Amino acid sequence: MGEKRVYLNPLSARTPLNRALAPFFPRYRSLLQLEAYPEHLRGPLRNIVMSTDSKILFLRNLKCACTSVSQLLYYYSEGAFYQRSIHRATRGVYLARYHWEKIEPVYTAHSGFLFTLTRDPEARAWSGFTNFFVDDKNIARHNHTRPMRDHGYDPARGDSYNFDVFLDYVAHTLEIDPLQTSAHFRPQVYNIAYGDIDYDYIGKVETLSADLRTIFARAGADGFPPEDLLEQRFNRSEAPRAPLTPAQQRRVREIFARDYEAFGYA
Repeated sequence: MGEKRVYLNPLSARTPLNRALAPFFPRYRSLLQLEAYPEHLRGPLRNIVMSTDSKILFLRNLKCACTSVSQLLYYYSEGAFYQRSIHRATRGVYLARYHWEKIEPVYTAHSGFLFTLTRDPEARAWSGFTNFFVDDKNIARHNHTRPMRDHGYDPARGDSYNFDVFLDYVAHTLEIDPLQTSAHFRPQVYNIAYGDIDYDYIGKVETLSADLRTIFARAGADGFPPEDLLEQRFNRSEAPRAPLTPAQQRRVREIFARDYEAFGYA
């Protein structure tokens, strides 16, 4: 397996290019500001979304209703959904990738309500696989195309075969470094820095509507979101979820054992 390529995310953003662009672009400035934190916190903190009234902070756990909940936070401020990619929004919400200087005081003082979401590892693994390699929709998919081929990916052999390849690829990347493994693929305990970040609430995608009512009520926005907004979903996969084989189920449990233990999935 050692000769097969994997794509690894860089651990540091302190590159000459980022330093040169930081004075002119908030994205690069935020990256450098986050370098003050330990490596295992930089990725999670970069995924915080904050409401414009600074009352609610949502830490995006990738492939766990991130787009839908971020859109709700935008609606909370603007009274409408964002018409383009919410993860690039420059108004209506504060994204840590652009506005860490606004989010950091709220985060460090714990003056806003901080929450995140988790998801059943089987469903999340399948979602990551289909988003990148079946629907072919993720903006970062090109980083993983050749490495997945090295591991045996072949569109002609069908989704079940290629999901096995995907699990091999994820396991291989995790063996090298979990922190450099794509946040779309790695265990959720890394994505939310479980045990190192003090959350007010950790909800579940499986109980999303009920959890969102609790979250907004506890954050001081009782009554939001209204019923019709609770059912809105964004960025859903177009591929139906195939039943996993017993061998695939066992493999998912092995790779994501820490998620099963930390978040109580059976």
